Amino acid sequence: MKNIFKDKYVFVDFDGTLCEYRYDGHVSGKVADPESEHDWGQSMRELLFGDIFLRARPLKTMQKVLSKCDPNKLYILGAIITKNEIDQKLIWLKKHYPQIKEKNMFFLADLNLKVETLKLFCKEKNVKSEDVVFIDDTHSYLRRAEEEGFNAYHITSFID
Repeated sequence: MKNIFKDKYVFVDFDGTLCEYRYDGHVSGKVADPESEHDWGQSMRELLFGDIFLRARPLKTMQKVLSKCDPNKLYILGAIITKNEIDQKLIWLKKHYPQIKEKNMFFLADLNLKVETLKLFCKEKNVKSEDVVFIDDTHSYLRRAEEEGFNAYHITSFID
């Protein structure tokens, strides 16, 4: 595993990859807000008005793994629904992953665009897909990324 990052651009998901996917003692917004018609993971109340992302538990394994990456080639490829959420995630990242530059943080409202974003990055920066490592916790995105020639890793690849 040591050399998988050598000379690679590394894209890492946020929720469930850099931090524990559990906020305010629950995983699902339906548990926190039974009136919610959506199951985005957290309730709209939490996403709009809460501070759940500021209190997320960072994963020490990922902090250690990513500390070995070239900060100029280290990127976030995460998801957001509200402005409050992105504001909190930026603060949290500066605290727990200070080596990741804000200009290298991509947050998408549509998770289905993750692989398209990787492809566009490669086109814009003249980078080959095999020179990109993508780390996520969602199998469908990893599968699609691998089918497009990217080096795709589930978060569990880094857990001993």
